[in-house]
Amino acid sequence: MRNKRLDVLRCIAVLTIVIYHSLAVWSPTFMDWGWVGVDLFFVLSGFLISGLLYSEYKKRGNISFGRFFVRRGFKIYPAFYVLLIVTFCADLVLGTHRTLGAYLREIFFVQNYAYGIWAHTWSLAVEEHFYIFLPLLFLFLTRFSVNRDNPFRMVPWIFAFIATACLAARAASIYLTSPAVFRYQMIMNPTHLRIDALFFGVFLGYLHHFRPELLETSLRSHSNQLAIGALTILFLSCCVVFSRDSHFLLIFGLSFLYLGFGGLLMLSLHVNNVLPTRLAALMSKVGTACAFVGMYSYSIYLWHPAVGSWAPGVIRRVLHIQFSGWMLYAFFIWGGVAFGILMGKIIELPVTRIRDRLFPAPNKRVMVPPSDLKQNPVPSVPV
Repeated sequence: MRNKRLDVLRCIAVLTIVIYHSLAVWSPTFMDWGWVGVDLFFVLSGFLISGLLYSEYKKRGNISFGRFFVRRGFKIYPAFYVLLIVTFCADLVLGTHRTLGAYLREIFFVQNYAYGIWAHTWSLAVEEHFYIFLPLLFLFLTRFSVNRDNPFRMVPWIFAFIATACLAARAASIYLTSPAVFRYQMIMNPTHLRIDALFFGVFLGYLHHFRPELLETSLRSHSNQLAIGALTILFLSCCVVFSRDSHFLLIFGLSFLYLGFGGLLMLSLHVNNVLPTRLAALMSKVGTACAFVGMYSYSIYLWHPAVGSWAPGVIRRVLHIQFSGWMLYAFFIWGGVAFGILMGKIIELPVTRIRDRLFPAPNKRVMVPPSDLKQNPVPSVPV
């Protein structure tokens, strides 16, 4: 059973990115902050992936790391490698010349340190490195912690260390790099400069599973909810006030973004019954539609640049239809979403069904604040 609110956040993240990519060529100054959808994905991934491991430990008293890696592999690799195979075939047809090294960088997920084939897959490399590092960290904690009920008590301190280290490393990278060769991708893309966003999700997951009373206390009153909402808006506004290549945003702004998206995540999970009845019913329907899109966010994210690169030319040659202006960008957005959903149904969902038969997820229970159990139970989220 999926969590509708988390799928809505996935939808917001992926649509923000798709719209940003579609409009970047048409109007570079319009919605030039849309790249922040990736940062929302980072926080969500940290929260959800750590939640899988937390939940398994609470239920079983241990974590099957082999099962975790296999299930992650079934989720990530088939859809991604199909994209690379299709890209290779398209390169042969179109006569595009790419080096073997570019493909190898994509295959082994190091394209965030040296450019590979697609400009957007750098974030997949960051997440892939996180999928390796987090289980290894949890393996160490569960093996050597003296507290068997909660071996993850060091997680807040680990996050604080990683957040400080990444902040300092971003500042050092900027000020040690010659302005003549500096590009924002040198800060935006490397794992060692961005993994703090994912670990903030890990920290929130720890609070959600092991210290729910802190979240309940923080989010119980309307005044606290309004304060957290105001801070969330303030933190997220940095991407509008400062350009992506500004030193302030690249050093401090990236930290503000994950703090803001973390606040949005907690408000989404814990705040209920704030809308009038009729408006709540309408928003529920909108949320259902958004949650459907969010279910396919990974495939949409993978395939939407390919749709923008190849589809207009194919349609022009086969159907003799030429898209231009706003029609081209509307096609990019809706075509990218529709094709991503299609590929999700063809590749991602069948593969995950096979995965669930061969390597079923362990039974999980998710700890939520008691006050939310009746109003909005938070089910386990298969990912």
